[in-house]
Amino acid sequence: MPDLYAGAVRRVINPPLGIRTFGFSSREGLVQSIESDLTATALVLSDGRTKVVIVATDTGWMDLPVMNGLRERVAEAVGTVSSHVMVNLNHTHSSPAMPEWFPDEPGQNALQSRYQEDLCGWITEAAREADERKVAARIGAGRGDCRIGVYRRETDPDGEVFLGEVPGHPTDPSVGVLRVDDLEGRPIATVFSYGCHPVTVGPRSMVASPDFPGAARDLVEHAMGGLSLFLQGCGGNIMPRGGLSMEADCRDEKDRIGATLGAEVVKTAAAIHTHRQRGERQRMGSLSRITVWPWEPVRGETCTRLAAADESLSLGFIDLPPLDEARAIRTECHEARDRVRAQGGEVWEMLVTTRFADWSDRLVEAVETGGASIDVVVQAIRINDIVLAANSTETFFETGLAIKAGSPFPQTLAMGYTNGCVCYLPRAEDFPAGGWDIRKRWYGVPDLLFQAYSMPTAIHPESEQRVVDATLALIEGLR
Repeated sequence: MPDLYAGAVRRVINPPLGIRTFGFSSREGLVQSIESDLTATALVLSDGRTKVVIVATDTGWMDLPVMNGLRERVAEAVGTVSSHVMVNLNHTHSSPAMPEWFPDEPGQNALQSRYQEDLCGWITEAAREADERKVAARIGAGRGDCRIGVYRRETDPDGEVFLGEVPGHPTDPSVGVLRVDDLEGRPIATVFSYGCHPVTVGPRSMVASPDFPGAARDLVEHAMGGLSLFLQGCGGNIMPRGGLSMEADCRDEKDRIGATLGAEVVKTAAAIHTHRQRGERQRMGSLSRITVWPWEPVRGETCTRLAAADESLSLGFIDLPPLDEARAIRTECHEARDRVRAQGGEVWEMLVTTRFADWSDRLVEAVETGGASIDVVVQAIRINDIVLAANSTETFFETGLAIKAGSPFPQTLAMGYTNGCVCYLPRAEDFPAGGWDIRKRWYGVPDLLFQAYSMPTAIHPESEQRVVDATLALIEGLR
């Protein structure tokens, strides 16, 4: 049987000051400082025949075609195929915007384009160096429990859903933890996954920040050694307890939330033994009735299976409006934007009306061309009897639970925000009972505001089930 080899490398990916951030339309300003380093960390695993790359980045959003190109670059750099490259975005709302996200002014677009190209280069370099640093390794897995997340789809007395907190609502508190060690049990990398929006650094804080995942990583690395990779799970409808921080300096709350998560990761990782195990019970001496279980070295295969697969799904939209209605909506949106420009409105007004004007252009284009679908990538990686299952949407925690429940592997990490982030993925039951209304502004519940992703209409309510089914089929194929 082949042996497992692993290497991990990190790159700092801080943006230039003055760049716009992704994540809050109400943030009225550009990045003024770096709160703490944004990073990209690459973990390369190989059995001598197959090679997979797992990259964790402090990035909020990246376009699917750009991510497809990045995965090709990384694959070529390390000598594998793009289906074996997984790039997870931690979705911090204090990360730089990308040029495809928003129709910005030329100077900003140029700044964002340069940063995006630098980012792709840094990630590729980190993967190449991690591949070069591989050493013989073992991997183990565990699962912790952390309660920093709270369900955010609150309902008012009239039955309208809005962004709030529902403390008694179920969530998925599990923290998936992987420990990749050298043969002496020293950590090369600690991988951990949890689903929760990184928004403790709120819209009044004009900084770039990895948010609470960065604070969690710092604690894990200080306690365990090696590098740590945070993989954003299925946090599309989960907020950190306390919600958005509204202070200009949000470090206290960010560090508290991060420490709570990091401490659970340390507790879980410390209980994973990759290089030794309990042996058979023995007596301490011939006259003593005290018994012990001595530690014995782990022997045998370090890699029984290493494989990966991905698939691109085309998800359909609900019915598009008639062309005359779409054009009328476009006229309304463009007039609203032009009115704010002429009146010198607030920054947030300019951002919102510009977004809706861009969306209305895409709505008319979709009606005129009949373009009524969007691509989503699903992926699965198997390492021994551990599976990482991911897709390129803002996935709800219930979807993650469904994937883990349907997986035949006891250690399955389910993630969204991977290899791109094309839209929210609400389940059929998360759509409003009366249907999604194209003329309603779903500001109160962002996962129904498909205009924020410049999608012409809402995705079809059956889309989530298709993603679940495709993901489980990939996992089954790896079995």
